[in-house]
Amino acid sequence: MPLPADRSLPALAAALRRAGVKVGTDALLVAAEALVAVGPERRADVRDALRATLVRSPADFDLFDRLFGAFFPEGLPLPEGSRLDLPPERAQRAPGSRRLAEALPPSRAVARPPRRGREAPPDASGTASDREVLHAKDFEQMSAAELAEARALIAAQVPRVWLRRTRRHAPDPAGRDLDLARMLRGARGRFDALRPARRARRLQPRDWVVLVDVSGSMAVYARTFLYFAHALARRSPRVEVFAFATRLTRLTRAMALPDPDAAVAAACTQVLDWDGGTRIGECLGEYNRRWAKRAASRGAAVLLLTDGLETGDPLRLEAEARRLARTARPLLWVNPLLRSAAWQPLAAGAAALARQARQPVSAHDLDSLAALGRLLAG
Repeated sequence: MPLPADRSLPALAAALRRAGVKVGTDALLVAAEALVAVGPERRADVRDALRATLVRSPADFDLFDRLFGAFFPEGLPLPEGSRLDLPPERAQRAPGSRRLAEALPPSRAVARPPRRGREAPPDASGTASDREVLHAKDFEQMSAAELAEARALIAAQVPRVWLRRTRRHAPDPAGRDLDLARMLRGARGRFDALRPARRARRLQPRDWVVLVDVSGSMAVYARTFLYFAHALARRSPRVEVFAFATRLTRLTRAMALPDPDAAVAAACTQVLDWDGGTRIGECLGEYNRRWAKRAASRGAAVLLLTDGLETGDPLRLEAEARRLARTARPLLWVNPLLRSAAWQPLAAGAAALARQARQPVSAHDLDSLAALGRLLAG
């Protein structure tokens, strides 16, 4: 499979960089050596070799496959000077299509037909700033540059303090209860009237458990929500983070890294089933068996990010969700599908989660993450 000038390995690497994938010179040299090793005879071998050497995060595999298909289509190589255009209907439906369109060189962009008739003049009366538009834009519709800017703003959507009342009490002059023990201790050896002392339940930071669905339907939202989980981990004393699709992966150590980009990149490399199937019930069952007791002993609240599209047994999902809801304080279902006002939990998995979790909240844009932060703080 020859590599024409406009479809060379450096051109593919440049397109990946424009799409937001970090490709260094060392990776490019290793990819060139891999091409020599596998040979150009089989297209699948070339694709696998380039994906293994140029892409580090499993979350970018789908983007690489579509870019590779655009640069090196199946069958005979295109003649010199030809153009390869993506089908517009596929580009509109596929997640990350904005990133793919921006990654392709201008010569490959799909030509839009000229508009006929007189265009309506722009209305500047209700114009919003770019920042306001970005806050209300769905993560799945953002370009690579917009996603990078949005992820830099996510930390601002996370409140700084979450407190919960414990069973223990502490002296408080404005407390509602009388501290009889302290009053009696202060009256030792004295015969005058007892002086009132009051107490209140002690406040301490709340612990959190974040369960992130990284299956194919949730890949874009999952990666963005990991930035929210990282900001949560930086501001709370104890946060446990897990990713799940067909298996459960603990990401707490990766989320402890101070840099959010490095933390999310480390988390993505640990998840082996990113962009895979969905077995929510089995993964929740593994969490309930191995980790729930550790978190529940400290009164942790659970954030469950998933769309509820279960491919396993919905009865097991409901049983595990019920068990999780008993130990969580509380169980909050974060569902990006709530971006649509017409969404209803009609799928069996979604209906099971709706019966066991609290009223679901969305996390599809910056505004919804800010609303989630206010809900957590309250």
